[in-house]
Amino acid sequence: MATFGTTNKYINYSVNSQELSYDINSNTSVVRVWIDVWRTNTGYTTYGNGTVYARINGTVYSVGIGTGQKITSSAIRLGTWDVTVGHNSDGSKSIGVSGWISHDRFSSSENGYTHTLTTIPRQANIIDSPTTFKDTDNPWFKYSNPGNFNMECWLEPNPNGEHYAKRTLSGTSGTFTWELTNDERKQLREACKGKTCTIRIGLYSNNCSWASYHDRTYQMTNAEPTINSVVTSIIDPFGSLCLQNRSNIKFTISATAKYGATITNYAVSGNNFSYAGSKNTCQTSNIRDSGSLKYTVTVTDSRGFTASTTKTINVTGYSYPTISMEAFRSNSSGTKDVSGGTYICVKPVFTYSAITGNSIASKAIKINNISKSTSFSSEGNYVFSGYSLNETYDVICTITDTVGNSASITATITVAKIPFNISKNKSALGLGTVAKYDGFINIGYGFCNTDGEQLYMFGVTDNYDD
Repeated sequence: MATFGTTNKYINYSVNSQELSYDINSNTSVVRVWIDVWRTNTGYTTYGNGTVYARINGTVYSVGIGTGQKITSSAIRLGTWDVTVGHNSDGSKSIGVSGWISHDRFSSSENGYTHTLTTIPRQANIIDSPTTFKDTDNPWFKYSNPGNFNMECWLEPNPNGEHYAKRTLSGTSGTFTWELTNDERKQLREACKGKTCTIRIGLYSNNCSWASYHDRTYQMTNAEPTINSVVTSIIDPFGSLCLQNRSNIKFTISATAKYGATITNYAVSGNNFSYAGSKNTCQTSNIRDSGSLKYTVTVTDSRGFTASTTKTINVTGYSYPTISMEAFRSNSSGTKDVSGGTYICVKPVFTYSAITGNSIASKAIKINNISKSTSFSSEGNYVFSGYSLNETYDVICTITDTVGNSASITATITVAKIPFNISKNKSALGLGTVAKYDGFINIGYGFCNTDGEQLYMFGVTDNYDD
């Protein structure tokens, strides 16, 4: 309501409006507009002929005024109009309401105001839904549809993507629950690229004119990849054996991801070995342990799901061959004689891994690189003749097992240890060694003082006066 003046300062009029009702189905309201007039002073009456006008939502309406409509200090109604007004598509509406009077005794200009009408409920809305649901669930939502419009709902993984599982529904309110097909579940799972993803529960109404939605969390379940097989190959076996300190193991992994994912990483770990990468094969270095060795095989898919299994490899223990040796000058029976022995006695001791198929494949005793024996036994005594007291000899003993590994040891036989020696031509003297070099005293001993401290040799020149 609004009050306005006229050309007669004692006469006022009012423009009034009221929303009588609204209709959801037609999206319209019925608005009543009326115009009253009265005098502001008492004891006077005004009457005559004229017209009262009303402009309602842009349309002008009018009614005549007769002499019987006397204007006093009590308001009289000059005109009433009931108008049906269409609302905007969202249910809102504001209208202009104005009025004016043309009378043979007075008049007014057009005056009015804006009347904001009730917003008529229009779109259907989702009012409740689960905050989280699994890929095995049938999601649901509660809705309100005050306009009783046609509706279509959908599921949308990764909002702003494709709509899946579309359904039509009706009613002004209720709960809708999907009964997802296997194909629809497959579509949703393949569209979800992680262990979880955002999925939009959407509802269209009025021929898809309006949309209401809730963004919820969608959880993947039972989506771990499957390890189909882990094939192990022995690289460099000994016969059929995976051998410690010799063999390597090659792993070949076959795995399948689920619901459109891909295998992105393969990993093998155990016994000081570790591999992780995009290739499904890997190979250890030489295995240093023996027994039942366990390796953990893990695959990871593009969603981050993993699957693991354990692979056991039986590794036969193996150690490299070893050898030790005693070698010395002796007589013909092998009795040690470091001063006069012209024989060399060799006593080898060796070991090797007593595994199936392994033995000593080759043996050799060499003196100064000349082969002396290839058929000796561990802890045996082997005597070789013809070695000068004046010479030094290198004795090498080597064994090689069937696996192909060798062990070797070297000993040096020095010249004979002789306290005192004169050469046959009496031109050389030996102290602690053989008189080998003519014209010299050949010394095999060192020098020390009475306290046992070593003394060192000194040199002289031909000119003794220097």
